[in-house]
Amino acid sequence: MIKKSLMIAAVAVLGMTGAAQAAECDDAQQAEAGSALAGLAKAAVSKVVPVTGKQMVNVNACDVRAGTYSIEFKYNFLGADGLYWVEGTARFGAGGSNPSVKITKASPNMAAAEAKAGVKLASN
Repeated sequence: MIKKSLMIAAVAVLGMTGAAQAAECDDAQQAEAGSALAGLAKAAVSKVVPVTGKQMVNVNACDVRAGTYSIEFKYNFLGADGLYWVEGTARFGAGGSNPSVKITKASPNMAAAEAKAGVKLASN
């Protein structure tokens, strides 16, 4: 009887800790996260290349936990010299608060622009 009670208690505790873990974003959360991410990514790449035209964010993975988003993304944008893209990860709160953006990969022309500007965004 005691073993059965302990097992039930252990399962209950594991169930509660699982609820506190990150969950995949629903459509509305992904739309909100993508919108905030566009501004954050634009700010990051603008250190190297001004965004002069259209921009597009592809959200590859989106998780949310306690109002904090964790995103894997690809950001495409037009600059004066053509189309550029970067891939990365971001973590931020609602509306883009407390952002942390890490660029992990960049298009060849973006990498060349980084070298020319003396700024390293991507950590390939």
